[in-house]
Amino acid sequence: MESALRILHVVEEMKNGEKEAFLMNVYRKINRKKIQFDFLTTGGDGGEFDNEIRQLGGHIYRIPSLSEGYLAHKRSLRQFFKKHRFYIVVHSHLDQWSTFALREARRVGIPVRVAHSYQNANDGSWSLKMRKNIVGLFILFLATDYFACSTDAAKWLFKWKAEKAVLMRNAIDLERFCYSKSTREEMREHLLLTEREFVIGHVGEMTKQKNHSYLLDLFIAFRRRIPQARLVLVGDGPLQREIEEKIDQYKIKEYVHILNNEENQWQWIQAFDVFVYPSLYDGFSTSLIEAQGTGVPILASDTVTKEVDMGYQLIDYISIEEKLLWLEKIERIYSERKRIQVNQATLLESGFELKNLAHETEQRYLELRDERI
Repeated sequence: MESALRILHVVEEMKNGEKEAFLMNVYRKINRKKIQFDFLTTGGDGGEFDNEIRQLGGHIYRIPSLSEGYLAHKRSLRQFFKKHRFYIVVHSHLDQWSTFALREARRVGIPVRVAHSYQNANDGSWSLKMRKNIVGLFILFLATDYFACSTDAAKWLFKWKAEKAVLMRNAIDLERFCYSKSTREEMREHLLLTEREFVIGHVGEMTKQKNHSYLLDLFIAFRRRIPQARLVLVGDGPLQREIEEKIDQYKIKEYVHILNNEENQWQWIQAFDVFVYPSLYDGFSTSLIEAQGTGVPILASDTVTKEVDMGYQLIDYISIEEKLLWLEKIERIYSERKRIQVNQATLLESGFELKNLAHETEQRYLELRDERI
């Protein structure tokens, strides 16, 4: 019997972040007799998904990150691909930094080199943005194929080649994301909250992009109007200490719950009364898809791609400049206390179903292999 086609995914580390969780969702659902995933990680000492990857039959390789020095990173990449030139498909998830892995993969003759875009902007200093933009241009000549989570993400990274990109939206297992009254009660009870409290929720890594500081400002202002408001933050990240210090500074610790970015984050979303998502930029947010499945009202910044909207009229897009409007919208949702019951059959037809995406991804990899060898 023919052995499975092994796909090498190039990532920072397999932590429990949004793109990593998306990759694992697909990995669990694909036919692993046909397709297997391996991971080349370019940062960190290990991630939450490492053990599961090994149990599913995947291999994990580690090399020094770019932050540890460009020369060491370049040398490690070159040595790695010289020893692993047998891969047919390399799929890089590093946005603009994918250039370096794709260059070394091309050098040893790997025929299928996929670049994947997840963002529609980047952050950092002016000089860092400029360097990323210059480095990212080489992807257009090094990659053989382009994947993106949204049209905006494709245009951002692939420029004039955006139309060639395959849209691979961050699908989820929709069957478990329908609203559940019992799950809501269980999660709120776990947080010692009754139905009297009004929960403002957020799911996302604590980074500059997700704009937690702005969210805290909104919460502090809203609590002056509605004292029974509570804030639930699901996620961790490099800015967690800074966020915790701000919480302490404003003496609101007893009203804020910070939960680790666990796999069962969908259960916490059930406890929310409103999902507030003031991201500075976002190619495509899986957590907003999950939230729509539960029927919770969502307030998102207008920098978030509209392609995340599943058509249930649950998302309201607002400019970051309109802080008073955010507060007015939250207060309106508080007054209405309304949750839409999203039909499960409609959800499954929405195009965001994980089983369908896994099958399509599986077929796409096999087609790319057959086209290039």
